[in-house]
Amino acid sequence: MSRSACILTGAIVLLLATLTADAASNGKADSQIGLESYARPGTLVKLASGRKLNIRCVGSGSPTVILTAGAGEQSLTWRSLQTQLARTTRVCAWDRAGFGFSDPSPQTQDVVHTTNDLEAVLAAPDTPPPYVLVGHSLGSYETLMFVFRHPHEVAGIVLIDPAAPYQNQRLSRAAPHTYAAIDAIQQEQIADLKSCIDRMQRSSQDATFEAKCLSPPMPEYPASLNRALNQLERNANAKANFLSLLDNAFTAKDSQEIAASWKSLGPLPLIVLTAGELPPLPLDAAGQAQKPQLQAEWSKMHDEIAALSTHGVNRTVTGAMHYIYVDRQAVVVKAVLEVLGAARGKP
Repeated sequence: MSRSACILTGAIVLLLATLTADAASNGKADSQIGLESYARPGTLVKLASGRKLNIRCVGSGSPTVILTAGAGEQSLTWRSLQTQLARTTRVCAWDRAGFGFSDPSPQTQDVVHTTNDLEAVLAAPDTPPPYVLVGHSLGSYETLMFVFRHPHEVAGIVLIDPAAPYQNQRLSRAAPHTYAAIDAIQQEQIADLKSCIDRMQRSSQDATFEAKCLSPPMPEYPASLNRALNQLERNANAKANFLSLLDNAFTAKDSQEIAASWKSLGPLPLIVLTAGELPPLPLDAAGQAQKPQLQAEWSKMHDEIAALSTHGVNRTVTGAMHYIYVDRQAVVVKAVLEVLGAARGKP
């Protein structure tokens, strides 16, 4: 399973470097957080259970921006954006259980438990509120759940092409032919992930395993980072956490939890950014014809998220696919700075 696997309109889509670029290597290397630093943990926060979670913070200022990645991504994905934002305030990117240098968890990876982990990371003495929360894709779930639980600790939110409750069901109804192609990719890659976990548990690791279950080395990464990433990907418990995360996201479990917690956020600054383009998909004529309906339903769900705040807004980002912070990084930086300004009383 590639490092760039992600939730997109309810599917896991492998986004090839030639189509999306890589968020971690986007931009000029000499102006960013050094790649060598990602070969080791940032700060490891020890939980009561003894498990450790990784968080990497740079910059100074308040509110602190908290970056939550989409499914299949770790804090490395935020490297370029984090560097840009750290010129203005303190910015922290954390890793879910089983991702990056965060220890795997024995608990189901539903939004309740992943948000519990986010709470534990932010409870560390050097990461006090207020926060501006930034979530991409499935990272919207922990972002929203955290603010529902702790509204007085959050000064603003930016959601980047976010997942939404019951999105699979809604997209399937709105554009059944388009969604069928997406779901086929989803099911195939979940099956591949299960196969990889099984082979790791049986120590059946050969050339086929290497090609199918591990990401290839990134030529722009230093050898130390490629070695560290390769080693982390060989942890069967970590991959099991990823599978659990997807299982809960694609079934009704997470949707039910988010919907049950749904409540008005008052005038909280909230910007939702919606991708203006779908990635290339293997669609037949009927699927192609229904793409506008699928895109319209996706945007409608984002309108509903934006409506959580009386100051909420949903903006479609033309020329960007799901990884808006790669395709149109300046738009994301501007949105976060706008929310920071509002939180500081300086719009």
